[in-house]
Amino acid sequence: MRPEILRRIHDGHQGIVKCRERAKCSVWWPRISRDIQEIVSTCKHCQESKPTQKREPLITTPLPNRPWERVAADICKLNTQHYLVVVDYFSRYIEIAYLKDMSSETTRAKLKNIFSRWGCPNELITDNGPQFSGRAFMQFSQEYDFRHITTSPHYAQANGEAERAVQTAKKILRQADPFLALMIYRATPLQATGVSPAQLMLGRQIRTTVPTLETKLQPVWPDLQHVRQVDERVKQGYRHAYNNRHDVRPLPELQSGLSVAVKLDSEKGWTKTATVLKQCDSPRSYLVQTDGRVLRRNRRHLRPLLSAPNTSEKGGEDHIECDGEPHSPAPASDPPPDPPPDPPPVTVPVTPVHMTSSGRLVKPPDRYGEYVK
Repeated sequence: MRPEILRRIHDGHQGIVKCRERAKCSVWWPRISRDIQEIVSTCKHCQESKPTQKREPLITTPLPNRPWERVAADICKLNTQHYLVVVDYFSRYIEIAYLKDMSSETTRAKLKNIFSRWGCPNELITDNGPQFSGRAFMQFSQEYDFRHITTSPHYAQANGEAERAVQTAKKILRQADPFLALMIYRATPLQATGVSPAQLMLGRQIRTTVPTLETKLQPVWPDLQHVRQVDERVKQGYRHAYNNRHDVRPLPELQSGLSVAVKLDSEKGWTKTATVLKQCDSPRSYLVQTDGRVLRRNRRHLRPLLSAPNTSEKGGEDHIECDGEPHSPAPASDPPPDPPPDPPPVTVPVTPVHMTSSGRLVKPPDRYGEYVK
């Protein structure tokens, strides 16, 4: 009987709180609140109709120890033309290279050209585009001795440094003289560090079209300790503003073998199911298997699936109260017990009732109960 009552309580697919309020009006049994929570949490319709999960707290990348230690790369499209954008995490120094086509071979050639000027980085962060995947790019990373790290697909925020550099590159490429605009960007102090990308990358300021004293162009490294303090203070402000704006909430880690529902931000409904294989090296990134395919998804796009409880083992016929009256079915073989004797009458003191001319009852406050007769 309990499963049927629970099903009726959850008709309309309301939430846990409203289902509990509905049950309070009619039925009760031990641990009914827990049973309502289980049936609502495991309802297939309710799980598929849940909104997109909230964003997690922002993770900022600490400033590397030196220039060109950690770089990010991405491809941007502007006016039917494609460009390779590479940015240094330490100095925010940007390199832009035109791509005649979108092949992996052309992308690798442009990266080799950039590496010939600045050397091989320790780490290269990219998305999972076809230009950065495949056996040829893996061999390229081994030959040039750098670690290739890819971010979660369909989650551009994971490669935020490159995405921000792409915005800057598009602004530069839209100008009449993009080479002059790129030079000015490299020579302008940034708010994130307090110095220009050229100073952190080259150890000196570069000469531009604006008149500058020769002493300002001499090689002098900026105070790196002060640069780190400014960078951390700015990133702390980024985290505080982002977390407050999006009302973030950390999501628990997923274990291997767990059944999950998969939904991208652009999709509707948690209708796809998958099984977690393992957690990737990148934070909040998992490999899942669905429909015979292995996909990589961010934690925000995965929601654990809760299995329906086994109500047959709960002994749901023991004790149910409807409208405050208990109902306990007795075995058919036992005779009905004798009715209990009538209790002795209880005398209840009558409290005088006072009414106003409009018919409203006048009730004295409780704190005056000892004095009002």
